[in-house]
Amino acid sequence: MKEISGKSGRSILEDMNPLLQAIFCLLVSTTPSHDAAGADLEEQPEATPWWTFVETKPLFPPEKGPDGMPMGWWVSGGPANYVFEKGPEDVEILHGSGDSPRNAFLVDPVVTGDFRLDFEVLIERGGGNSGVQIRSRADEDRMVGYQIEIDPSPRSWSGGLYDEGRRGWIASLADDIGARDAFVPGKWNRFVILAVGPRIRTWINDVPAVDHIDFADRSGRIGLQVHGGRCEVRWRNLVLADLGLRERRVFGPDQATLGVEVMPANGLTRSVTTSEPGFDFSGNGVDLEVNEIIPDAPSILEITATVRRGSLRISLGNTDRGPGYLFTIPAPLGSADRPGAIRIIRDVDGTTVFVDDDPLVPGPVGLAGPLEVSIEAGRGIEATLHRIEMEPPTVAESEAIERWRSAAKSGMIDD
Repeated sequence: MKEISGKSGRSILEDMNPLLQAIFCLLVSTTPSHDAAGADLEEQPEATPWWTFVETKPLFPPEKGPDGMPMGWWVSGGPANYVFEKGPEDVEILHGSGDSPRNAFLVDPVVTGDFRLDFEVLIERGGGNSGVQIRSRADEDRMVGYQIEIDPSPRSWSGGLYDEGRRGWIASLADDIGARDAFVPGKWNRFVILAVGPRIRTWINDVPAVDHIDFADRSGRIGLQVHGGRCEVRWRNLVLADLGLRERRVFGPDQATLGVEVMPANGLTRSVTTSEPGFDFSGNGVDLEVNEIIPDAPSILEITATVRRGSLRISLGNTDRGPGYLFTIPAPLGSADRPGAIRIIRDVDGTTVFVDDDPLVPGPVGLAGPLEVSIEAGRGIEATLHRIEMEPPTVAESEAIERWRSAAKSGMIDD
């Protein structure tokens, strides 16, 4: 597994805000749990990941429209030519070409959230540049959002993560020779793109390329790019596992679809001093217990708050008997213009905590099974809680992980 990258595609340690080094983190217990709801993380099969247990279907519907394109698909930007051809053994090949100063995209009419996308692509060394948009928005002129790069140039950043029309490069392959060498211009190259929650991963010919967490977009459209200038690219065997749109459950002053127990009951009062709706903490101290656990599966818990004085203590799991993790976020967090965000990102291979966009170091280690969450604000706190949001795994993800764990227990897959 490659190290999860932070902003600008660099190591998360390189991107860490020095102020976060003052945050007190205490690993209370790393004793592995063998709860039936989640196996020991160290025993999870690495050779056969859970997402290989998802069902894939052809990306394109079989019906073609009058323009020869898959029903509902349309071209944004351009102009460019997209034509379906028959390859060896009658394999359908999408041939994209153009010589326009503007980028063009063949756009999926369906909005996807979490997904796995597999395809093969062929582009010559001098064939220009291409890419696949994911979780993007589109209009007649352009697509904006995440792009997985297809780069046949000597730079060879194929599989890198680019933000089309916004921030530019997010996670390049500048420091990954192995991933750069995996792509071969003039040959068919197999891509795998996995987007689950805020985590985006790519593989090129089975070589890991990008493993990145980003919080900008959780859903959007897929688009196949013919880059501006001379470009000629071919795709085949495009299959998609649509894992579904995530349900977001919220606890806040204007919405309460997530259960939170507040102790004492009057410990939170509606804030009238902040521009964004929220609850002010009682200066006498408040304890919050989130009623829903974080499962041992791809999940996100986000706490949005402004801490002006004092600190928040957040515990994951059972910090008395273990496994558990306790950490403290001191003031200042956020500002009057922009609240701060504490994000707990859970996956089957570990947990990462981000404060705003910076990872918390040291982070949780060896936490298995479902995790309870509690938030404690001590006496003298001056802070506003804007909301708590939970994103559990989708139904398709939960079912795939259950099949994966059953296969591991029965010895059907390598562990």
